[in-house]
Amino acid sequence: MMNSSWVKNAINEINADYQRSADTHLIRLSLPAFPGIQLYLKDESTHPTGSLKHRLARSLFLYGLCNGWIKEGTTIIESSSGSTAVSEAYFARLLDYRLSPLCLRVLRNVKLNRLSFTAGAVISWKAPAKFMRLLNNWRVS
Repeated sequence: MMNSSWVKNAINEINADYQRSADTHLIRLSLPAFPGIQLYLKDESTHPTGSLKHRLARSLFLYGLCNGWIKEGTTIIESSSGSTAVSEAYFARLLDYRLSPLCLRVLRNVKLNRLSFTAGAVISWKAPAKFMRLLNNWRVS
């Protein structure tokens, strides 16, 4: 599967992007009320997509490329609440192929706008009423 020059170029593009991306910074948070405790926060917003799903998307694309599941001209369909799809859309655009995110219509406009800008067409679907009742019951107030 790795014989394809397109796949090799795609992997090289992802690796070049990785080299350009900064490591996520660790920010130390002082906790005077808890002496001896050191708390560090990881700043994932430094990724090009500003998402903590950026590394996951990179890994998914590399896995798909290396296993022959993503070839030149492949259309990726991602069912997502938005965050993963935004990061995957970044890599799809980097490699010049199509990503079609499949998202619930209840997705926030901010995510829909980012997806539309990066991925192009977003497949939006209205969930059946039973699904929405279950979703609403699981939401944390």
